[in-house]
Amino acid sequence: MITKREFRKLGLSDLDIVLQMEKDFRNGFIVEENARQFLLNPNNWIFACIQEEKIIGFAYGYELNRLDSKGNMLYIHEVGVLPEYQRQGIGFQMVTDIKNLCKLTGICRFFLFTQKNNTGACSLYEKSGGEKTSDGKDNDVTYFFNKFD
Repeated sequence: MITKREFRKLGLSDLDIVLQMEKDFRNGFIVEENARQFLLNPNNWIFACIQEEKIIGFAYGYELNRLDSKGNMLYIHEVGVLPEYQRQGIGFQMVTDIKNLCKLTGICRFFLFTQKNNTGACSLYEKSGGEKTSDGKDNDVTYFFNKFD
């Protein structure tokens, strides 16, 4: 049996499933009042893969205003997929859908950081079209997503 998965940006009406992430992902991750305030701000993003009323994958971040006319940027602070759902294309689909939503909403690009030794994440971001930058001095890598075609 194939279970239906939904990929979308979350809003305040999704607070209950966001709060469940505290149990499902890690302790100390979600505080109810902060989650409520986060979801109320339209410049904050929680993009999720939902299966059977449960978040099994997420990306959260912040829309950043720019001074030029190119459109805002999106900084993705964290991406996560529950271990039992990894390597099933969920991360790739989330990145693809975020690119599509950025294009629709006028966001000119998004970016995120990871570590060079996080080979799974690096592979995902490169496969998804991210352009890698690194200064070579430490373990940090930045991926920029500029092309939303």
